[in-house]
Amino acid sequence: MKNILILLFTLSLIGCNNNDLKKEFNCASNTDISETKEIRDVLKKFKLQLPVNWKTQLYYDDFQSEIYSADTTKSLKETYILDISWHQGELDLIESFDQTVKDTLAIKEGLSLVKSNFAKFQKKPCYWNLSKGKAGEFTYHFFQVYVKTEVDEYFTFTTKIYGDEMVDERLCESISLTDQITFIE
Repeated sequence: MKNILILLFTLSLIGCNNNDLKKEFNCASNTDISETKEIRDVLKKFKLQLPVNWKTQLYYDDFQSEIYSADTTKSLKETYILDISWHQGELDLIESFDQTVKDTLAIKEGLSLVKSNFAKFQKKPCYWNLSKGKAGEFTYHFFQVYVKTEVDEYFTFTTKIYGDEMVDERLCESISLTDQITFIE
């Protein structure tokens, strides 16, 4: 009996480690993204592959380094905006954090929570949420992922999707792009 309990406990831990965003949103294992180029943030904290035709801006200060990118050849309702940032600071991924994020999105941004969860991203603890609201005349979907990488460092991935068409496809494509991030230590 003791061995069975140990086995079940071990399997539950393995299951938690395999919980990824693609599974959560039923994304196909591979999203076909055409020709890409490697982009590194200014502070050399991370790098990722982004489509060559996307417009990309870099930002940094003493406490963060950011890559902000989107396909500007398409209308806003056909694409999405991707923002990936490294942050210096502590992040506690606990239940109260979930409530704080939900409250902030509802009060400051006027967004309604669709769903959220704690998970793993590249074997690191993460928290994600998907919210929906209005931005001007458009329906607006806002997807956030917080990934704790060190005691005093974390990353955020945000995707902004405007309109109601092909939301799942655009969300899955953004997850595929962020899934390829390399954290530089």
